[in-house]
Amino acid sequence: MNRLVIVLLLSSGIVAQAQVDVLTANYNNHRTSANLDEWILSPDTVAPGLFGKLATLPVTGQIYAQPLLASNLNVPACGTCDVLIIATMENNVYAFNATTLSPTPLWQVNLGPAVPSAVVNFRDIDPSIGILSTPAIDRSQGAIYLVAETLRVGKPVFRLHALDLTNGQEILNGPIDITATVRGTGDDNVNGKIALDSAQHLQRPGLLTANGRVYFAFGSIYDREPYHGWVVSHNATDLRQQMEVLNTTPDGLTGGIWQSGRGIVADSAGNLYLGAGNGSYDGLTNFGESFLRCSPSLQVVDWFTPFDFEHRSDVDLDTASLGPILIPSLDLILGGDKDSHAYLIDRWNMGHLGVAGISTPQIFPSVQYGGLFNSAVWDRSDGPLAYFVDEGTATVTWHIDPATKRFDPAPSSSTAVNSDYPWQGIAVSAFGDYGGILWMTAGDHSFEDVPGTLYAFDANDLTNLLWTSETNPDSDRLGGFAKFATPTVANGLVFVPTFSNQVAVYGLLGTGTNPMSKSNKRSMY
Repeated sequence: MNRLVIVLLLSSGIVAQAQVDVLTANYNNHRTSANLDEWILSPDTVAPGLFGKLATLPVTGQIYAQPLLASNLNVPACGTCDVLIIATMENNVYAFNATTLSPTPLWQVNLGPAVPSAVVNFRDIDPSIGILSTPAIDRSQGAIYLVAETLRVGKPVFRLHALDLTNGQEILNGPIDITATVRGTGDDNVNGKIALDSAQHLQRPGLLTANGRVYFAFGSIYDREPYHGWVVSHNATDLRQQMEVLNTTPDGLTGGIWQSGRGIVADSAGNLYLGAGNGSYDGLTNFGESFLRCSPSLQVVDWFTPFDFEHRSDVDLDTASLGPILIPSLDLILGGDKDSHAYLIDRWNMGHLGVAGISTPQIFPSVQYGGLFNSAVWDRSDGPLAYFVDEGTATVTWHIDPATKRFDPAPSSSTAVNSDYPWQGIAVSAFGDYGGILWMTAGDHSFEDVPGTLYAFDANDLTNLLWTSETNPDSDRLGGFAKFATPTVANGLVFVPTFSNQVAVYGLLGTGTNPMSKSNKRSMY
C-alpha cells in the first residue's frame, strides 16, 4: 500500500479514525515506545511553519513519569473528552482536558508530602522524590494505579494508590502502605527473612497491570547497599490483597530492578519479562545481571545471564540498564547494558547462563560509546527497526532481519545531531509501516540548568531532521530536560514532560486544540 492509497482511504473515511489511548509506560505492555496508529503526524506534516507548540500545561513538581492519555472518557468536569494524566515528584496528580488543552485541570490531588532528596542522600534527584515511576491505567476499572513515596515521621514510605479516572478520588480500598518480606540468607536478612527497606530503594520502573494484578518493581538508591531487586503484585480490584513477591537475590545481594524507568513487560499470555542489574547469580535463587521470564505469580521460569556476570557486576555494567522490550512478531526480547551492547534473546528459550564465544543469543555492540538506557522499536512488516543513542555522537537505527532474527551488520541510518549523555526520551509514531517519525528529547548537560530540545526525525532516514523546538525558540522552546522521560505521541499531539513544572504540547499549527476533536478532524497523512 503506497502513500497515495492511504491518503485516499483517509479522505474517503474508509480508514477508521479511532483515537488512541496511552495507558502505561512506553505506550504498551510490550514497552516498544511506539504508536503505530498515528495518521495525523507524518514527515509531510511535521515541518517548520506547519508544526509547533500549542500549549503548556502547568503543574507543581518535576515530571519523570510519562504522561498518560485516556481518550473519549466521560468526566463530570468536561463531559466526554480526552484526558491527560500527569504525575509529579511532589506527589501531585493532574487530569487535563487533552481535547481543548485548557491549562486548568479537570481535577488534581496531592498524595502526601514528597521525600526530600537529602533524607535518603540521593544526589541524582533533587529536590524531592514523590511519584518517580509511570503509573498505569485500567479503563475497565476506571482507575489509575500509582506508587507515591511519602515522608512519614521523618522516614520514607511507599504507598500504592488507585484513583478514579474521572475525579481523582481513592478507590479499590487504597491507598495502602507497601511492605514485602521473603525468606532468604542474603544481605540484610534478620533470622532468615529479608524485608523491603523503603529507605534503601527506589520504585523506578513503570507500573504494569496484567493478570488481574498491578505489578511494581524496586531498585537501589545509588547502588548503596544493602538492597535487592523486588517485584510486588497486588490484586487490581482490592489493593489490600498482596498477591506475590519476587526478590531477585534472596540468598545473595543487590540485583536491583530499575530498567531506566521502563516498565515490566507482559505478553498476551500473561508471562512477565524484566531485567535485574548488578548482583549475585547462581541460577537457583539469585538472578542478578539477568533478563528473566516469570509466570504471572512471579516464579522465575527462564532467564539469560552473560557468562562474565561477575565482572559486569564488579564494574557496574548493569546487564539490564535498558529494560526488556518484547518483539512478539519475532518472539524476541530486546535489552541492553551499560557497556554499549544490545541483546536479542529468544523469549521461549532464553539460554540461562551464557557461554563465552557462543553467539546465541546475539550480544551486539549497537553503539560505540556509553550505555544503552532507552530505545524505541518500530515493528514493521519487513523487520523491526530499533533506535539507540550513541554517547557523544549520533542516534542510530538498526534493522532486525526477520529471517535470521539478528541485527544487520551495519546501521540503517544515523542522525547528524550529536548527543552528550544517552539519557534521551525516545518514541516512534507511524501509521503501520508508513509515515514513521522518531521523536527524541535531549539536553545539553554542559549547563547547570539543563535546557531541553524536542527533535523529530524521519524514522526511515535519520539524516532527515524534520523539525526541532529550537528552530523557533521564542514560540517552541521545550523547557527543562527530563532524564529518560518518554514523550507521548497520540491523536496528532505530542506531550513532553519537563523539569520546568509543565508538560509542553506540540501539534499542527492553526488548530489550538486536539486535531482529533470534532471541530478539528482532518484527513492528513
